[in-house]
Amino acid sequence: MGLSRGFYMTVYFDANNIYDAGTKAMQSSKFKHGTQLFEMNHLLTTAHIRRGFITGNYKPDPGNKFPINERGHPRYITSNTMVDKTVNHLLCDEVLTPSISKYLIYDNGASQKGKGVAFHRRRFEARLHQYFMQNGTNEGYILLVDFSGYYANIPHDKCLEVLQTFLEREVEDPETLAITEMLLPLIFKTFEQDVSRFTDKEIEAMMAGKIDPMLNYGVDPALLTGEKMLRKGVDIGSQPSQNIGIVYPYRLDNYAKIVKAVKGYGRYTDDSYAIARTREELLELLNGLEKEAKEYGLIINRKKTRIVKLSSEFRHLQVCYSLTETGRVIRKINPKNITRERRKLKAYKRLLDAGRIDYATVENAFKSWLGSHWKYMSHDQVYNMSSLYLELFGRRPKWKKRTWKITLADGTSLDGLDLNGNNYISSAAVAEATFAGKLSNVTIEGPDGTQTYQDMKLVQISKVGKSYWFILAEKTAEEKQKELAAAALATNANSITDLQLALAEVYEMIIGGK
Repeated sequence: MGLSRGFYMTVYFDANNIYDAGTKAMQSSKFKHGTQLFEMNHLLTTAHIRRGFITGNYKPDPGNKFPINERGHPRYITSNTMVDKTVNHLLCDEVLTPSISKYLIYDNGASQKGKGVAFHRRRFEARLHQYFMQNGTNEGYILLVDFSGYYANIPHDKCLEVLQTFLEREVEDPETLAITEMLLPLIFKTFEQDVSRFTDKEIEAMMAGKIDPMLNYGVDPALLTGEKMLRKGVDIGSQPSQNIGIVYPYRLDNYAKIVKAVKGYGRYTDDSYAIARTREELLELLNGLEKEAKEYGLIINRKKTRIVKLSSEFRHLQVCYSLTETGRVIRKINPKNITRERRKLKAYKRLLDAGRIDYATVENAFKSWLGSHWKYMSHDQVYNMSSLYLELFGRRPKWKKRTWKITLADGTSLDGLDLNGNNYISSAAVAEATFAGKLSNVTIEGPDGTQTYQDMKLVQISKVGKSYWFILAEKTAEEKQKELAAAALATNANSITDLQLALAEVYEMIIGGK
């Protein structure tokens, strides 16, 4: 039985929403044949999806599950069809994400607009600095929480209950709510694992304890009869799973931030941290987190969860950190990351020689990796990785040169400028006279766009080696007021002088007449 359309413009019935969701779904895979076919029939597919919602006949496909090896650990990744990716974008972008966002702590950094790994690392480093500023020492401890099989052990019924609570609070349109509550169980059904070959007692133990995400890897298909399905675990690779990953343990976040009032707490999906003065505080927090986790079917791995000194070297999100006695945060790349990338480059070389991959893919992959990690690497590490790339592929990656151009009010152009902090660096000679009377209108063009400024000033200029370093800044409101006042005073002074001269001439005429 289909759902009738009510007064509201239901999210799922709006063809524009569906079309936009399809456009988003295509962005990361336009090179694939299936995506190109989807694009050719984008409007027709939009109508088909909309009809499926109106009639209530839409059903997601289980998708293609395939194993990968990530840092030595095998795991399944799910690839959804383009239709299901479109629906997932619609569900998450228009309904789920807006419904759960207000219940997330600010230091929850994963899979959210404006956030991500870079955001989380900045916040994490800020927390370390904050601890030192408040306590004046690096004598303290950090708790690094590790979950066992995080995604694989999320129970479906409990998770659906959590999501439904948020949806009922936030979704005003009854029909949008009804369709969402219809969609979510269907999506969770695609997450189920076939456990037909196990006894009821074994399945009960799986629900109560940790399960292997690769449970059915390499198993004879004849044993997967579909008679018994395990309602536990969510797929890695689907967008709903990302939403689930960031919101499901929200009670643990609230316990740490609100109940225990831990300021230095944050979470990136299943990687949590907490900073405190003593080990005892963190042990008490860990016991509380473990209790909350058990209620939600999550398992904290005590063997990998650790409490270490801030002054020692510890690892968080594949970066090695330590807090010095002067308050400086030392950051180093995890050496295993470099080892993996070296092996990957050699594998790329073999694939390239076999004609199974093109050079552009190799270059882009390496540039992406180095661009993400160079700030945590030493000069020697960057040099050695670049040398290995040159040795394997006979050339260096082409980097987009980041230069700036400044155009002054009279049209004077300063090209090919580098930027170091606030300093623009010019290889051509510049002096104070270059800028004198030309800063009323300044246009600065750079890699991130063009911006025009009014009433700038030359802060400083100096020669460093063969280069010329200078800083430009906008005048403050106070400086502008002072300039206006000085100009007004000068004008008044000139007016008084002219008046005085006129009066003197009249006086002389009067005297002369006598």
